[in-house]
Amino acid sequence: MRNPFPILSNFFDKKKDSIEITPESSDELENAIILALIYISKNMDSEGKFVYQNNLNPKKKYSGKSYGTLRHAGTLYSMYLCERLLGKTALHNKRLLGSEYLIKTYIRKVNKDMYGLLSQPTEEGLIFATSGGAGLALCALSNLLPENKVPKHILEKLANFIIFMQTSKGDFWPSYLVIQKEKSNINAARFYPGEACLGLLYLYEFDKNPQWLEAAKKGLFRLAENAEEKGSANLKFDHWGMLATQKLFATPDNAMNSPQRDLMRKFAERNVKAIIAKQNLNTRDEKFGSFTINRSLCGNATNMEGLIAAYQCLDDKVLKQKLAYSLKAGVEFLAKRQVKKGKYEGGVPASPDWDKPEAKNIDKEIRIDYVQHAMSAWIAYKSLTN
Repeated sequence: MRNPFPILSNFFDKKKDSIEITPESSDELENAIILALIYISKNMDSEGKFVYQNNLNPKKKYSGKSYGTLRHAGTLYSMYLCERLLGKTALHNKRLLGSEYLIKTYIRKVNKDMYGLLSQPTEEGLIFATSGGAGLALCALSNLLPENKVPKHILEKLANFIIFMQTSKGDFWPSYLVIQKEKSNINAARFYPGEACLGLLYLYEFDKNPQWLEAAKKGLFRLAENAEEKGSANLKFDHWGMLATQKLFATPDNAMNSPQRDLMRKFAERNVKAIIAKQNLNTRDEKFGSFTINRSLCGNATNMEGLIAAYQCLDDKVLKQKLAYSLKAGVEFLAKRQVKKGKYEGGVPASPDWDKPEAKNIDKEIRIDYVQHAMSAWIAYKSLTN
């Protein structure tokens, strides 16, 4: 099988982190991104709400009642990345529409000083707000501040909620039960701290309030310290933590001292070592580039997002070269398994085996976040090649 994303001998450019790929391979990657954008565009309604689930089996129907607030915000974030990193603005107006829907439907007052990204009981069961959800809302919306497309007080109060959810050590409570008015471990996810920190850093980019930066640093240093205690062998890969770490390094006035920079680089290094050893790099295998611990394409995509971010934080050139090959293989695998034609072209199904005769409906399901994560990985990878 031809390898569509060959990495040439010059992995590194001294002027910037870049990976070289052939023009033909770049075109294939561009095509994957465009198809994903087409899917997202076709699957947003006139109010700005995404079609949450589709299925390649035409007989399988969904009620439309289930919806993920975090996944709505995450998809808007991926649309913004396409504009920011690649300059593709075709869906800008749809992104604004989706942002308006996010604000009017899901951002609600927790108290007079705080807003949360609240779940709807008809969609997600309980009424709760998460630290990660508020972070993703900031990732999606902070960039609209220069355009005056989002009220500043909404962003500030989302950030206030994240800081309210942060402990004195820098950890974050996962959830806040709105009716009970209490912090809770319900709906806990290891990704929430990274999402919260990334959101604060995006807000800080557009609103230079030092408390946003300091809370993000406190949270990331805590994540790095926890990872140091666990060691790479016991560490679960944290792709949102990697995205936030890369964003912190990319923040010009981050005010990190040398020990703190070393701590964060080692955090990235530990995460990389924890996951790349679990990647299938057998070039004769049809699943070359996939990760053995992830059956889903979405899981593979989130790994790629995190690894691409980590690549930009590493100093170890040997590890970086090894990771460059890993990135190539992972991006190839994802692009190969995207739906390329038909009603759901651009979609990313749950399973890489979605087109096999034995595939079940669950394998053929396309959820909006599956597309979002794959597209985010392709966008980030392509930005390294420009």
